[in-house]
Amino acid sequence: MLAKIATSGLANLILLAGIPFLLYWGWHRWRHRRALAEVACRAGLRLGAPRYLAYAAVAALFNIAVLLAWSPPISSFTSHDSPQRVFEGLGLSGTSLLMALIYGVVTTGFCEEFLFRGLLAGSLSRRLPAWLANGLQAFLFLLPHLLVLRVRPELWPLLPVVFVAALFLGWLRIRSGSIMGPWLFHAAINVATCLYVALGSSA
Repeated sequence: MLAKIATSGLANLILLAGIPFLLYWGWHRWRHRRALAEVACRAGLRLGAPRYLAYAAVAALFNIAVLLAWSPPISSFTSHDSPQRVFEGLGLSGTSLLMALIYGVVTTGFCEEFLFRGLLAGSLSRRLPAWLANGLQAFLFLLPHLLVLRVRPELWPLLPVVFVAALFLGWLRIRSGSIMGPWLFHAAINVATCLYVALGSSA
């Protein structure tokens, strides 16, 4: 299972971050003669103001607290098509923690934030008013999540939550010029969800 998670993380890193960044850098190198460091900065690969990291951390802790207080049934996360299914019955161990970190920090956290907030929101915010750029990137982030409804239509109430979260992450990216805050938030939520499933299904 660890190998499967690691392979998925590597694939996402290549497809959602590596190739898009090479194309992005190649365009800026050819069209504007920009150096690699400048292109990386434009893609959000910089620290940004620390207060935005604090906003992301507080928001992540709040959402994790809501998850724990709500305590949704484990079955909500363990259907045959759920990415958290591999954590079912694992309990808390070094392996399950490493798997959760790979999935939350790399596979989804970094890769999705780099693509949607780093490249997409960053590019849109340099061409459109901030509110419009943010709304558009949030809508585009929502679109892939609509595919879930084909197999799990009961999850439709989560779509507004995904959209609002995308707006918050887009705001962090545009205001800070960095994906670090969005990455921190996204990674923390997904790691916590994976460990919630691992612990909650191990009894």
